[in-house]
Amino acid sequence: MAAASLLVGLGMQGAQAAGRSVTKKTLAPGVVFEQITDTSYPVREYVLLYNGSVASAAIDQVLSAPQVGTFQRTSVMSANAGGIAGVNGDLNDWPARPTHQYVSNGMPIQTSTPPGVSLGFRQDKHGATINRAPLKISATNAAAKTTFPVSSWNEGLPTTDQVVGYSWYGGRYDKPQANQCSARLSSPGQVRWNTGKDGTGRDYTVDAVKCSTSTAMTVTSTSTVVLSSKLVGKGATWIKSLKVGSTVHVGWSDGTPDAVDVVSGSADILDNGVIQYAANCNDDLCMKNPRTAVGITATGGIIIMVVDGRSAGSYGLTLYQLGKEMKALGAVNAVNLDGGGSATMWIKGLGVVNHPTDSTGERPVSNAIVILPRANPTEPVPAAPR
Repeated sequence: MAAASLLVGLGMQGAQAAGRSVTKKTLAPGVVFEQITDTSYPVREYVLLYNGSVASAAIDQVLSAPQVGTFQRTSVMSANAGGIAGVNGDLNDWPARPTHQYVSNGMPIQTSTPPGVSLGFRQDKHGATINRAPLKISATNAAAKTTFPVSSWNEGLPTTDQVVGYSWYGGRYDKPQANQCSARLSSPGQVRWNTGKDGTGRDYTVDAVKCSTSTAMTVTSTSTVVLSSKLVGKGATWIKSLKVGSTVHVGWSDGTPDAVDVVSGSADILDNGVIQYAANCNDDLCMKNPRTAVGITATGGIIIMVVDGRSAGSYGLTLYQLGKEMKALGAVNAVNLDGGGSATMWIKGLGVVNHPTDSTGERPVSNAIVILPRANPTEPVPAAPR
């Protein structure tokens, strides 16, 4: 399948195939690494083909640290996770956080504006879904049966009539402030699927409710979250309706079925077999660059690709070329992740197999996608919806 893909993807003539070489290595049952070189373009590609229907290995995400705010190299994150392979994930914002919406082990780490394109990993970690919907979070007062949308999560302060959420995992820099009405929720219950299984939620107990012009509510531990609003408005009215000791259900969804982990990318490059960027796109995002992308095949297989760029040995790919190449490899949906100097593929026993462009070598990033030899035993198994 990959042996002819580059000629198809870049529109090269068959006579140029003489400059092409493909090497393959089976990393585990259902996991194949391919290195593709074509000197006639020139380009170097590094591809992981993952067949979840036969693989015992599992595909997962990993953050650079449990709490956002730390950069780490993809190779270090992948090795520390016990992976057999890994690539960089979403783009990175300061201070050391993914750029777009992100969910880890069933816990929302952050929303984002714009939301990006979601790559949701199934709970069994043998498949994934690409979706274009934003991460939506809501909170339900179980006693009053009132639900209020949580406008953002670890992403800034509330505006008029909003309720926003903060947690320890993503809240190292975004925290509740003074001049807010806040409710601290603790003692989380069992993780449960939403009715549509496109996200999860859990019950919390209201630990404290406070409106203050001088003192901020604090997130006290990994098992607490804080919901906050302005001092007046619809959000404040809902926060004030919560009673200490009562139950609040907090849930998220983003349209990726059966997923408890969500990594996001910057560009939707292939949607139901249709390439999303034109060949004449002149935006900076479209230009030839090192790339990292993930695609999903019609049968549920996963294609992970890293492309070298910005060198005489490999020019890189435009988004149009990347879409054509992923389609030629068999993907029907694909997302562009971080690229440029962040584009990295690590293989256990081989090290970093591509050529990162930074003069200092492999760039530290905030998150990565890893292939593990087996399922992560700490992965939550959500209960059925109520």
